[in-house]
Amino acid sequence: MHYNLALIGFGNVARALARLLLRKQDLLKSQYDITFSFTGISTGRHGFAVNPNGLDIHKALELVESKKSISPLSTAQVEDSLAVIKNSSAHVMFENSPVNTQTGQPALEHLRTALELG
Repeated sequence: MHYNLALIGFGNVARALARLLLRKQDLLKSQYDITFSFTGISTGRHGFAVNPNGLDIHKALELVESKKSISPLSTAQVEDSLAVIKNSSAHVMFENSPVNTQTGQPALEHLRTALELG
């Protein structure tokens, strides 16, 4: 089974998750027949990127860690996290954005949007 993944928030936790999934990629394929592509990434400081056919996650990690924008990796113009969610064709969304503990935003809106899209 192939899964398209979107990372909403690409700070330390999300980058560690991406690296972990990359390290476990062969195991997931051989033992569970699971493959994946990262099709959407949203960051607070380094831009937004979507590619329904899969982003170059190694390049995205490299760009963010060198404090550069990931936007050139995108195949469509997306200007916020909601656009990433709507245009990434993701089956699974990892919501890692900073959250206001009083309102739950912006995570609450991200989750609602993803659920509405199915």
